[in-house]
Amino acid sequence: MGKKKNTIKILIVEDSPTQAENLKHILEEQGHRVVHAMNGRDALAILKDQKPDLIMSDIIMPEMDGFELC
Repeated sequence: MGKKKNTIKILIVEDSPTQAENLKHILEEQGHRVVHAMNGRDALAILKDQKPDLIMSDIIMPEMDGFELC
């Protein structure tokens, strides 16, 4: 019997829908739960209600960039 993988919740902050969907697909194939925000401002709104284990953020985005989010 194989070991069960540890599932983590990941917030992807990425303004490119194509890039976000590709990354989401890769991570979900590995059994992780993924939430997506289009920019830093949307990410902050999500973080009010959800606490992901990991945040993966783009840097150059509209509204609020990755540096401001950090």
